[in-house]
Amino acid sequence: MPGPVHTLEYESSPGRWRFSSATPDGRLSGIVQEFWEVEGRLSPFRERVLPNGCTELMVNLGPPHQVVTHTGTTVWERAWYSGLHERAIVIESLQGTHLVSARLHPLGALRLFGLSIAGTVNAVTDLEMLLGPPARELRTLLLGAESAEERFGHLERFLDARLSRGVVPSTIVCAAARLIEEAHGNLRIASLHAELGVSRKQLWLRFARELGMSPKAYARLQRFVWTLARLRESTSVEWPRLAVAAGYSDQSHLVRDFRRVASASPTEFLRTRTPDSTALLDEVG
Repeated sequence: MPGPVHTLEYESSPGRWRFSSATPDGRLSGIVQEFWEVEGRLSPFRERVLPNGCTELMVNLGPPHQVVTHTGTTVWERAWYSGLHERAIVIESLQGTHLVSARLHPLGALRLFGLSIAGTVNAVTDLEMLLGPPARELRTLLLGAESAEERFGHLERFLDARLSRGVVPSTIVCAAARLIEEAHGNLRIASLHAELGVSRKQLWLRFARELGMSPKAYARLQRFVWTLARLRESTSVEWPRLAVAAGYSDQSHLVRDFRRVASASPTEFLRTRTPDSTALLDEVG
């Protein structure tokens, strides 16, 4: 069973909501980062959800949500899988929210869902298209549960049963991802293949096959995620020092990269972030 459920209450301009989370048991440790649930009756709001270096299996138990892109709006009503994202995604909620999710390490997702996850990078995919009828069965179980603890238990058992159906990541990709994450992307990608004793082409092909992106793109993502974590911890930021520690050439490089990913500057993030610092709140319309 998942660990103890921790619940926080938040209040901001859209209204009030409750956020609950729990850690997985030992078998899923390192595969599932956490189980989480958010529920609230809120006024219409739009948020730019920032990349976190993880993927999400999400089940909707409440009103529909919309993903807004430059090509149009997609309505999500049941369950979906959100792959690794290199840029913020815009979510619009017009009638409140009730979502249950498993946040997965991308290599953990490979073990659960196989090589199909490489095709979900920078995309949100209907869970039934990825998993078939079991996606519907999972949602039915969660709809019938009476507490976050019970829902997390259903979700954990569902994922635990899939451990034997996925793909074990290659040693090369595991080692490369670990080195990139430990250095929060601040390392020479050009020499990474030599350190691992493989050719550059082999490393790039394995990464693309198993994670859906290049080692260089994964390093950029990890650098942003690390920078964002430092901003979450801060009320006063020494921008030049943060830029150097993150591996940017200077402060302006940090700002450009933040704008590329979040469509906002770091200072705009600090001003408009959600209480949990995972997104930026925007007005609807």
